[in-house]
Amino acid sequence: MKAIAAPGYGPLQNLALIDAPLPTPAQGEVRVRVVASALNPADYKVVTGAMKFLHARNRPLIVGYDFSGTVDAVGPSVTGVSLGDAVFGFLPYGPFNRRGAFAEALIAKADEIALKPKSVSHEIAAASATTGLTAIQAIRDLGRVPAQGGHVLVTGVSGGVGSISVGVARKLNATVTAVGSGAGLDLARRLGAVEAWDRTQRTFPGDVREQFDVVFDAAAGYRWKQWRPALKAGGAFVTTLPSGAFAADKVTSLFSNTRVHFVSVKARAADLALLATWLEEGLQVPLTSTVPVRDVAAALGQLQKAGGRIAVRVEGGFLGQS
Repeated sequence: MKAIAAPGYGPLQNLALIDAPLPTPAQGEVRVRVVASALNPADYKVVTGAMKFLHARNRPLIVGYDFSGTVDAVGPSVTGVSLGDAVFGFLPYGPFNRRGAFAEALIAKADEIALKPKSVSHEIAAASATTGLTAIQAIRDLGRVPAQGGHVLVTGVSGGVGSISVGVARKLNATVTAVGSGAGLDLARRLGAVEAWDRTQRTFPGDVREQFDVVFDAAAGYRWKQWRPALKAGGAFVTTLPSGAFAADKVTSLFSNTRVHFVSVKARAADLALLATWLEEGLQVPLTSTVPVRDVAAALGQLQKAGGRIAVRVEGGFLGQS
């Protein structure tokens, strides 16, 4: 099969077309013919060696996590998924994942994928997988947003996780305030935020007190100690990136009436099925662009500089394919 891979850690320009063996599913696994993928910061962090722990250290290094495609082989003991099903999901972010979605086919665990809604494109499904489940697990599970009447603040609304989080929070019956800048503010309003605060024009949280049930720092640009006054009693600050500051805040928070968490997204079939329902109902997944898989090196460079959400056309997108 064709794939885009790097010979090892190094510049993104090392990513190139290779031929790799077609994988065979084992017990509980399926093989997916990949139609579309999407770019994540983890992709360039793995390729450049900045965060090696997000992928196995195999060579050649095929990356890409999000995927949507069609099941073309089924291993033993698989239930709920059949040959020909259109499915979507993402590969594990961790050192035991040797697979990548920038390839014609990949192996996925049957209990870590869900059926793609017929009304949703492969590109949108792939682009929703990591970001959508990150938002769900951060806001619903770690944040424990109330079932009704909750108030959620989301940072980084121009990015993939931040933008979909506005819609996810609304699906969870919460009112949303967004933090961003430039075009991200208009985007947040279009996605349903009742307020959009310009991070370049004010200091946070300013005079805001006990307003939010959840502050989801999708941008990983803030600290709990900054937002603590704006959290309601029992409220939570959830970030997407652990750090020394996070660890210090975690300890300090144990002596307060608010909570601090880091979201490490996991592929769960039930969460993906819920996301599929929301996508069918109109949950928006803003895309910056869609590129053929042969151009992922340049597109990852763009993502690294400007952020956003970029879908990848895998089927028909390799060198020499139109």
